[in-house]
Amino acid sequence: MVKIGEYLGRGKNKKKILEIIPLSNGWILVKTENSKSEKDFKVRTIIDPKTLKFYTPKHAHFAIDFYGKICHDFQKAEKVFRGIIEVWQGKEVKEVIKKYEEGTEGLPGYKLDYILYALKWILEQEDINFRGRPEKLQKTLDEKCKFARVSLPENRKGSQLAIALFCDIFKGIHPVEALLAANLDIIPRFRG
Repeated sequence: MVKIGEYLGRGKNKKKILEIIPLSNGWILVKTENSKSEKDFKVRTIIDPKTLKFYTPKHAHFAIDFYGKICHDFQKAEKVFRGIIEVWQGKEVKEVIKKYEEGTEGLPGYKLDYILYALKWILEQEDINFRGRPEKLQKTLDEKCKFARVSLPENRKGSQLAIALFCDIFKGIHPVEALLAANLDIIPRFRG
């Protein structure tokens, strides 16, 4: 079993586990230490708790999953989108799951609890490592959010780029185009 304080990974990629969230599908979401800054962390998804097989979830995974949900049922997918936004704006994940879980049942792909817990951490990580962006790009991101009726919380500019990606997909832009426009890191720089 995975425990806080133990290590995940092998060799020099071994990282101490800081937080654990068991998910409804049997996966385990894990926050581990990382080294970009003092408060930096890494998000890992353990997909097989017996063998500790894991991967690092990326924005692209959730963008493509969201697009699949939109193609399947736009009204239900909009509830997923609004749930992501509410978590980003500071609402507790448990409350948001309770609010939207029933209305998103039957959608293909990731379950709502995985989406919201993973994105909560991924977006926090983006804010921690944010070092600024050009004013022109910031205005573009603000406009994308405004178009999707998303109000901007304070001190979340680092994660706003990822939120703008979801706004683009929500308004009908193909996820490949949206990811390219966002210039997000999709492929890990170092492969194990």
